[in-house]
Amino acid sequence: MVLILINYQLDNEKMKKLHFKLVFLFSSIIPMFKYFFLLVSCLLSAQTITVTPIASIQAPYEVFWSMDALNFFYCSNQNDIHKISQEKKWVYTSNLGGKLTDIDAFNGLNIFLFYKNTNTVVVLDTQLNPIQTVTSNDWLLDWIKPASQSEFWFFDSLTQKIGLYNLNKKAFRFLSNAMQQKIKYTCSDYNKLYWINEENELNSIDKFGSIKYLGKVPFFDQISFDGSANLIYSREGVLYSFNWKESKIEALSVQEKRIKNFCFKEGILAIFTENQITNYQLKF
Repeated sequence: MVLILINYQLDNEKMKKLHFKLVFLFSSIIPMFKYFFLLVSCLLSAQTITVTPIASIQAPYEVFWSMDALNFFYCSNQNDIHKISQEKKWVYTSNLGGKLTDIDAFNGLNIFLFYKNTNTVVVLDTQLNPIQTVTSNDWLLDWIKPASQSEFWFFDSLTQKIGLYNLNKKAFRFLSNAMQQKIKYTCSDYNKLYWINEENELNSIDKFGSIKYLGKVPFFDQISFDGSANLIYSREGVLYSFNWKESKIEALSVQEKRIKNFCFKEGILAIFTENQITNYQLKF
């Protein structure tokens, strides 16, 4: 009788251990199944939208940089900056001797050129006449973005801080603490700067230094964002729209197969291929 009781207790202990192991196993597997079903449901619910081109223009240039609200395109061949449309064209030749890093023309009244290797910002008017040139020994610029007609955002590599420069006062002020994550993409509007860090986190900062976390964006090869609810990105040769407020992804089916660059602004997607820029109207 005692032997039977001992065996029963041993079996009971084994059953408890077995039960614990099963519970632990299922508790580990269930989240994986939840993630799997969530991933599958997202893939099944993803839509592919076929968009139709509305206009195209010949663009025999090396680089397509930007476009403005009036659908002028900004391209370059070496040190020559070209502003083009179907009807008009202007050219600005830089004499700085440095390599052009960026052109941003979200405000068509002031076009910002950035030369990182010379730590220089050049501001042009609508006809590509130089208005102002900014250089400083107080910072080491990593990137700049327009803020308004008289200001631009900048990132100082020495302090790892975001700042704002006033063109009229020729003065700057830092707005943030040192950034802990590397910034890999930026865009701006009149009141805010947006950036995506190496963790694919989308953030914004206003002119008072208030920083907001806006969520994560998908992994991308290239991306274009104008501060609206939607951004356009490419991944392995496919274009997608992403609504960061709703975490909604939609694939875009376009006629171009070898895309060199693209720009998205106010519902217009401009795609640059070899010697041509094509516009698409996107409605969300």
